Amino acid sequence: MEDVRNQMRGEGEAEENGERGKEEPEQEGGVSPQMKRSRRGSEVEPEAKRSCSSEQDSDSSLDCDPDSDPDPAPLVPGPGFLLVVSDSETGGGVREVRRTPFFLSEYLQLSLEEAFFLVYSLGCLSVYQQQEPLSIVQLWRTFRSLRPDFISSYAVYHHFRSKGWVPKGGGGAKYGVDLMLYRKGPPFYHASYSVVIERADDAFKASPLRPFSWRSLAALSRITANVSKELMLCYIIYPADLSEAELDSPVCLRKLKVQEVIVSRWVSSRERAEQDDI
Repeated sequence: MEDVRNQMRGEGEAEENGERGKEEPEQEGGVSPQMKRSRRGSEVEPEAKRSCSSEQDSDSSLDCDPDSDPDPAPLVPGPGFLLVVSDSETGGGVREVRRTPFFLSEYLQLSLEEAFFLVYSLGCLSVYQQQEPLSIVQLWRTFRSLRPDFISSYAVYHHFRSKGWVPKGGGGAKYGVDLMLYRKGPPFYHASYSVVIERADDAFKASPLRPFSWRSLAALSRITANVSKELMLCYIIYPADLSEAELDSPVCLRKLKVQEVIVSRWVSSRERAEQDDI
């Protein structure tokens, strides 16, 4: 690029002085051959340096420099490229960097509770919105606007993470619950508990987040037992003196209480058989 800038600067001075001679290379469309070679080199470098081969594909857009090393060390430009070594007799073991035909990518997907826990409790994550970092209070208010029940769900998530459990969301479609509790995580064990989050006040008189009928509760308990898990109702108790202004900050988590209730299904025949064995 420095050579290109010097050449362009020299051409500008020559045009001003009217001293443009025939020794200067002929230009096509305002771009000199040297600039073309420089631009071609700048386009080739990000892709990779390929070794020259006599039987190179005719549709290849990379030029081989005769003065270059016949077998240069390939530069791997990124994860979207592969180093291919020809093992055929005609190829002669030529190394070539090609773009991989398969698009392999993996994204880290965090729930709102997981993201806020990493920001608020561990301090190992920063969340940006429109290229601006969000503070803890701003992130809290943003998540509340996205989900009205975020305070209750995060209180439960924070409670179990503090106890050493690994809570995971997404069990609503499969098991009909809000959270799944793992001892060490999904790669190691199956979930031990299926958790349903409920909101209540000091007297346990509040509109439930998920109103259950006896039929729906019995069905959920039966599904949980069939997959070898236990059903847990986790109540988030809000004090009566908690104002809306206090809920607008994560400081309100100190005033919330968590109570766990295990729901089990009683089977008369199984209970009688166990008593006979005793």
